[in-house]
Amino acid sequence: MRTSACLLIAALGFGTAYLARRGASSDRAIDETEPPRTPSVAAAPFVSLGYRELLADLMVAQFRGYFGDGKATSQAMGDLAETIVALDPTMRRIYEVGAIAITAAPRGVTNASHHRAIKLLAAGERQFPEYWKFPNVAGQIYLVDLQTDDPKQRREWDLAGALLLESASRKPGAPAGAGMTAAFLQSKFGQRERAIENLRELMLITSNEAARKEILDKLGALTEDSQDEIAAELVIARKRFEATWKAERPAIRQSMYILLGRRLPRSFDMVDLATGGRDLRGSEPIERLEPLE
Repeated sequence: MRTSACLLIAALGFGTAYLARRGASSDRAIDETEPPRTPSVAAAPFVSLGYRELLADLMVAQFRGYFGDGKATSQAMGDLAETIVALDPTMRRIYEVGAIAITAAPRGVTNASHHRAIKLLAAGERQFPEYWKFPNVAGQIYLVDLQTDDPKQRREWDLAGALLLESASRKPGAPAGAGMTAAFLQSKFGQRERAIENLRELMLITSNEAARKEILDKLGALTEDSQDEIAAELVIARKRFEATWKAERPAIRQSMYILLGRRLPRSFDMVDLATGGRDLRGSEPIERLEPLE
């Protein structure tokens, strides 16, 4: 009953807007490129009359139709995407598709648009922290889409993109390519040791043979060691890692175990908790002071 009432209200609203627009056509020509009317993020919950998910679904249809007509503006796509996820933050797909639409709109795309897309992806990552695509897409925007002639700004954006790709490579389901790209960029920017460390960690959780071969090639180029030596060292490290993982937390994925680490002990020393493990008493004898006269 409530759903039917809300659908009726929505239909009346859209119908009224359509008739008003048609009525005004006698006074002025209709601008077919005019963006859709979108409630602000703050107003959307009140406009929904409590039917937030239903209004979000209706706006998704509006989002797809407007972007598909080839006349969309980056500003309007951002308004739609942000309002949709404000109404229903569980729409994971909209964070990603919305960011892509903001940066790929036929009109009005600027560096401010790219930053807006990155902000939307960051909101999606807060809602879905294990989803690797959000930092991956944000990293690509930093590396490819953001444009500047300032070398210092370019380096800052490239470093930010490399860090996001590195973050994406550590999440469940991420392809090895994200980690390889991050390692390449880190070595390019002088972060050689960090690149080597990340590639070694990536090797521990990668089971695809082609990807492992590519990682070994890159490690060999960075460390100047033979592939056989690196492979032997990593095989030992991988076996040690898998044994610890299966003994400590076999119920979770390898990539998640890297993030969580070993299982915490069931109890702890209250003294260590209070002092941080430091010996507050010390081993030096107490100095006796002469009384004040």
